[in-house]
Amino acid sequence: FFRAQGVFLREVSSVAQPKIILRGRELIMFGCCNYLGLATHPKVKKAAAEALEKYGMSTSSSRIAGGTMELHNLLEQKLAEFEGGEDCITYDMGYLANLGCIPVLVTKNDFVITDAKSHASIIDGCFLSGGTVLVYRHNDMQDLEKQLKKCKWKSNKLIVTDGVFSMDGDIARLDVIHNLAQEHNAAVMVDDAHAVGVLGENGKGTTEYFNLMGRIDIVMGTLSKALPGLGGFIVARKKIVDYLRSASRPFIFNLSLPPSIVAGVLAALEVIREEPKLRQNLWRNVRYLRENLQKLGYNTGNSEAAIIPVIIGNDIKTYQMVRMLEHLGVFVDAMVYPAVRKRESRLRLTPMATHSPDDLQKA
Repeated sequence: FFRAQGVFLREVSSVAQPKIILRGRELIMFGCCNYLGLATHPKVKKAAAEALEKYGMSTSSSRIAGGTMELHNLLEQKLAEFEGGEDCITYDMGYLANLGCIPVLVTKNDFVITDAKSHASIIDGCFLSGGTVLVYRHNDMQDLEKQLKKCKWKSNKLIVTDGVFSMDGDIARLDVIHNLAQEHNAAVMVDDAHAVGVLGENGKGTTEYFNLMGRIDIVMGTLSKALPGLGGFIVARKKIVDYLRSASRPFIFNLSLPPSIVAGVLAALEVIREEPKLRQNLWRNVRYLRENLQKLGYNTGNSEAAIIPVIIGNDIKTYQMVRMLEHLGVFVDAMVYPAVRKRESRLRLTPMATHSPDDLQKA
C-alpha cells in the first residue's frame, strides 16, 4: 500500500538542499536532517574533495587490519574534545555505534533500562545484549525510577535514552535521568544523533543543554545529520573506549570510514565552532515553522527540537497529505507503523538553517 501511494523511495535530484527536483518539479525539502546545511557547505565540500583526490575512495581495510589513518585518529580526538570526554571510537554507521556498544557493555546478568520510544538501534542493541531489558514509559521519570527499583543495588545497570526523540522531537529529561542514575548506582548512555550540532549554546548536544558535559558516562552521536557524512561515534572514558576497540564486533570487522568523509566531518566541526549564525538560523526557522503550524490548528505534539511532527493518526490520510503537499511543492516524510505506534501516523518535518523565510511561509 505504501508503494502504491507513491511515497516510498521517491527518487529525487538531491537530498541535502532546501530545494530539490522530484519528477521534474521543484519542491521545498523537509525530509532531510542536514540541520545546519553543512552537507553542502563550501568548506566541507572542499575538504572532502581534497581528501578524495589524495587518498581515493576507501581504505579497503578495517581499522584493525590496517585501515587506521591519521585522519581517523584526529577525528576521534576532535569528537572527544567536542563532547567533553576522554576518548572516542567511530563506526561506519550510527546504527552500528549502538549495536557495537550496548551488547558489549551489557551482558547476561546485567540490566539495561530504556525509554519506550527509543530509536530502533537502541532497542536492537538492548535485546542483542542478553541482559535483562526494562522499558519505562516515554519520558516518564517516575516510571524510570520504578524500573530502577527492580534492579539490585550491586547489579550493573545501564540507562539508555535518545537525547532528542526522532519521531516526536521532544527532549529527554537528561538532568533527572542523571540524578536517578546517581541514586540507583546506574550508568547513563545518551544517543545524541539529533542533538549534536543543534542543542546547547555551542551545539554540543543534550549534555551541554542540561549543563552535564563530561558527566554522562556514554555519549553516542551520528556523523550523518548536523555533522554531514556517514557513521557514528561513542565518547566515553578511555577505559570504556579501549574495551570497545578490542571487543566491539561492528568496529573490528568493518571497513574504516572513507577518508573523504572523515575530512569533511573534521571541516564541519570547525564550521560549527566558527559560524554560530547557522545554528541561530536553524532555531529561527524551527520556531517559525512550528508556531505557525500550531496557529493553523495542527498537532505538533511535544516537539521542542528541530524535528516537527504533524500528527494525523490515520495512515491513509497521512499518505494523502504527503501526495497533496508534493503536488503543492513541499516534500515531507510519512511516518507510519512500525516507525511510530499504530494510530500515531504523522508527517515529519525537519527544517534546515538554509531554508529561506519564503520557503517556510510557503510550507
